[in-house]
Amino acid sequence: MFGFWCFNAGVGFKKIQCLNPRSVILTSGTLSPLQSFESELQMEFKQKLENPHVINSDQVQISILKRGLGSSEFKFDFLSRDNHEMIDDLATTIGKMA
Repeated sequence: MFGFWCFNAGVGFKKIQCLNPRSVILTSGTLSPLQSFESELQMEFKQKLENPHVINSDQVQISILKRGLGSSEFKFDFLSRDNHEMIDDLATTIGKMA
């Protein structure tokens, strides 16, 4: 079996444009910057609204977890995909952090 996949969102969005809709509303927290998103969809947005981020930087924490509370080493590669102990340890660790 052989397949081709198109990952260009503009190709799929052309079908929507051909329907001549009066309005298309796109909402997301990850569409910014809109200029690059317009380029990906191969169209220009006539009306745009971009709001500032709603989360302050002091509300964000980035951490790297090398091990879980159950002492499992977190190694998420192809060979470890069936390591249910590690996956359970990750779930437990995240649950305790919340």
